[in-house]
Amino acid sequence: MGYDPFDDCELSNLPPDAFSPFFNPREEPFDPQDHWLRTANKDEQRTAMREWFRARYCDPAHETPYNSQEGGYLFIYGGPYDPADVLSNRFSGIVGDDSIQEVIDEMHDEVGVQWAPIHYGPPDDFDYDERFDLGFKTRDEPLGKLKERLHHAQRVLTLEGDEAAKLLAKKLVFGAAVAALEAFLWETVDYCVEHEEKALRDIVTKIPALRDQPMKLGEIFEQHEGLKERVKGYLQNLVWHRWDKVVPLFKLGLGIQPPSFKLFDDALVKRHDIVHRSGHDKAGNPILVTTEEIQELCERIEAFSTEIDTKLAQRDLPF
Repeated sequence: MGYDPFDDCELSNLPPDAFSPFFNPREEPFDPQDHWLRTANKDEQRTAMREWFRARYCDPAHETPYNSQEGGYLFIYGGPYDPADVLSNRFSGIVGDDSIQEVIDEMHDEVGVQWAPIHYGPPDDFDYDERFDLGFKTRDEPLGKLKERLHHAQRVLTLEGDEAAKLLAKKLVFGAAVAALEAFLWETVDYCVEHEEKALRDIVTKIPALRDQPMKLGEIFEQHEGLKERVKGYLQNLVWHRWDKVVPLFKLGLGIQPPSFKLFDDALVKRHDIVHRSGHDKAGNPILVTTEEIQELCERIEAFSTEIDTKLAQRDLPF
């Protein structure tokens, strides 16, 4: 999702000459003029640097797909980027080092040292990578894989070690459980796209990101031949904890009403703090994860996924 710098009220603190006369906020990210920055007061400098950074980088949890097998985000548009590097490279020698460091500390506190670049490319950038193809042959395989992943993750809790290692293991298992849910969702939709003509047709014709793609008449045969790979590329690049993107795939594309994803909202916040804040919340307090909490989350995920699988099995599909 692109960033519109005029959406942030902090920019109202900046005078008009902070912007280049050729700057179009609807086409390019905010970039203050160096000569203005040198003479601006510290508050204006910090505001400008903050907005410059946020116009180019975001929390990877928002736009970056998560690879459960590798245990981390797939930075498909480059990165990750540390605010300390990019802010210093852009503003060193223009703004005082103390002001730059203040903004760096803010960005570290907000997300951490791994930020993803905001992608300003065309909306139809759904590159398919065959290396990430799934290749499931039966519809129940995603659910079987989910149960296996949850079981293996929980076995980590039986390992021996000092108390600090055990606390870290609990956080890692908690994050792995959420990742297993995301993997199940992706694998389920991908299987249906691969094996069900109706699912492929409904996703293409009903999901706005695909339905509204422009196409020249001369490209129609080429686009048709690569249609399935294009959809699978969209699924590969989707952030599977963006429930607003996931629900339409199941409801409009696969023809079922999934259970409410709100059940996992708190778990997503906690997983975010574990991954991006080194196990601390926004206020800097350590995150506590208990064995009972992990067990409850895994049971919730398995029941949720089983309900989806059952609904899919009960559909009336055309032969």
